[in-house]
This record gives sequence, structure tokens and C-alpha cells, in this order.
Amino acid sequence: MPDPLRILMVTHHRTLRTRPRSRIMAQNLIQRGHQVTLITTADTRRFGIQSRTIDDVPVIEVPDLLWGRLRSGWDLWAMLNRWLYLRRTDTPWDLIHCFETRPNAIHPALDFARRRHIPLLTDWNDWFGRGGLLKVLRPRWYQIFFGWLETYYEEGFRAQAAGTTVICSALAQRAAALGIPPAQICRIPGGTVPDLYPAYPKSTCRERLGYPPDAPLLGFASADSHLDVALMFSALALVARRFPTVRLICTGTIRPEVIAEAKHAGVADRLILPGFLPVADLPWHLGCADVFLLPYPKTVYNLGRWPNKIGLYLCLGRPIVTNPTGDLVDVWARHPVGLMAAETPTDFAEKICTLLENPAQAEQMGAAARLAAQNDLNWKSLIVDLERFYDHILSQRSAA
Repeated sequence: MPDPLRILMVTHHRTLRTRPRSRIMAQNLIQRGHQVTLITTADTRRFGIQSRTIDDVPVIEVPDLLWGRLRSGWDLWAMLNRWLYLRRTDTPWDLIHCFETRPNAIHPALDFARRRHIPLLTDWNDWFGRGGLLKVLRPRWYQIFFGWLETYYEEGFRAQAAGTTVICSALAQRAAALGIPPAQICRIPGGTVPDLYPAYPKSTCRERLGYPPDAPLLGFASADSHLDVALMFSALALVARRFPTVRLICTGTIRPEVIAEAKHAGVADRLILPGFLPVADLPWHLGCADVFLLPYPKTVYNLGRWPNKIGLYLCLGRPIVTNPTGDLVDVWARHPVGLMAAETPTDFAEKICTLLENPAQAEQMGAAARLAAQNDLNWKSLIVDLERFYDHILSQRSAA
């Protein structure tokens, strides 16, 4: 194990909505003996900087003034408070890791790194500008007037950092296209936390929640986004022709757009909607499913991200039906965790039916999924790669 480091992580996200990526990285680094503090934006507070500990991670919450989507890293008040905190801190940090490069995170982080003469690293976990999520998540007027600014902040500061961690190969290629040397880029995909999500036997889950033992049930986690669900719902309608009693468990807070897509496909009455669930309850509800679904067509925004739900699916030990997009192809090549379907409802449905009709094959793939979650896709394994990257960046700084 390398010598303990003092690592400051900065994210523009609100505390309770801070992406699991930064917090899980911090947790695992702390467990390996490093000192880590995470700076976030307070969920509701408008004034005053507050310190607290969440999941064993020391968190500094700074206030902001804006609301809605304007809170997504653009608040100058939050930027000022991050800057003030960093000006006052006397901890001798070894490096600062900035998660995404929105204004209220990257400007204070860059200033701090320059004043302290320590390396700044950035993390890139979504393809937002240049035809990415911006195109599907923001209205047309926003794209016209602010799209260039989103892309500028997404790209403009990467080359100024000592190194960049990326969540997928497509973002590694995009970073290289910005002139970042390959040695300064480290791919850290989304990992798994098998201790947090146990793989309960399907029969036990169904008995606990009152589902028939032989009913064909499918699972889909975090159905709070309308992206790509049309493919899944259209496939479900075709599966129902061969399995008339099939139903789909959709966890998470369901947006009206998702329900509208289900109604359009004629499968709204087949949805089981337990709502937003505590972490401890997720394995019980999703554990009732025979097959997990991950519609993931080859779009720019899917190529440039990592679906967080894949880690949950692998932990729960059920086979997965998805599309051959991005780094998922590599996962499927190394681990027989499910079936890949063409981007058509017909083939997606066919792959689902194949697993429903072959329970022995489905069970083998589910066991392989759990094994993958426990080993090379486990955050405990991935964090070692991050440690090596930190050491590489620091050694380069020392040599210079």
C-alpha cells in the first residue's frame, strides 16, 4: 500500500445528491488509510459553511443562492464560498481532485492548486456538451444560448490539470483529443459495492414481498429518467405475447415522461412501482426479478458515460439484457453476465424471452454477475488503480 495521502475532493453537486462516484472514492481511500475531505454544495442552506461527516467521509458544505437547474455548478455565491474556505484552510493537502469542471468547483480548485503548488486533477463522468446529454436534457433555447458555455467548461480546463480521471473509454479519447497525454489519463469506471447490495435468493425475495414464485418478473432500477425507456417498453409489449403475465418492477421516483412512454407502448398496466426505496430495501424488491433490463442504445451521451445501475445489477446477481454500447461490450466480453441485443424492440424482447425460457442459463449468468461485482469491478479493486494514478502524478511533480 502506498504512503497515506491528504486528498481534497471538490464537487459542484449538492450533498445529498452528490454523485456516488466522488463519495465512494473518498470512502474507499479513507478505508485504505488516506485523509480525504469532500467539498459539496449544501442542500438548502443559503448562508454559512458547515462541516459534517457522512458515511465516514468528512464533508464541507458551502451555501448557494440559485434554484432549479441553475444550481448545477453555476452559482457565483457557491463559488465564492468555496474560494473563501480554500483560502482559510491550513491543511497541507497533497493534491486536489475536482469532480466535473463547472464554475463553482473548477475556479476555486484551480486557484487553490496554483497557490499551494500541488497537482490538480479533474474527473470526467458524463459527455454533456458537443451533442451529449445537453442535447436531450436541456430545451432548445438553452442549447442555442448556453451550449457553447457548457462545452467550454466541460473541455476548457482539462489540459490545465495535472491529470484527468475518466469514467469510460470514449471520454478518455475525448481527453486525448484535447491534447492531454495518455499518461495523464486514467480510466476508472463505475464500480460495485457488493457489501451494500447483497444477492438474496429470488424465492426468498418473492416470499417476503408476496409475489408468486413462478411469475415472470423483470427489473429496472432508477426509472427516474425517460432516456432510452421507449426501447424497453416496446420490447416488454412483445414479451407479453409469449408471457402474458409478465410484469416489470421499476424502482425510483417515476417521472411523468416515463409513464407516458409506457402508456404509448401499451404496457403501463404491467409496471410495478414501489417508488423511491431506501438502500436496504432495493435488493429485496429488485431481487424478485428473473432478468434485469438496461436499454442502452449507441448514442453520444451513452458512449460518454457509465450506467450506474449496472453496478447494482451485478451485485444482485441476476442476468442482464442490454445493448452493445461503449465499455459494456468489454464487460460482457470478460464476464458472461447476460445477453446483448440489437437496438430493436424485437431483438431486445427475444433476448429477454431466451432468459425467461432458460432458467438454468439465467442462473449461471446471475452467478457470474455477482462474481464480477465481488472481484475486478469492485470499488475496492478499482481504488487501487486510482492510488497508482495519484502516485504517478505526484512522482511526475516531484521529478519536475
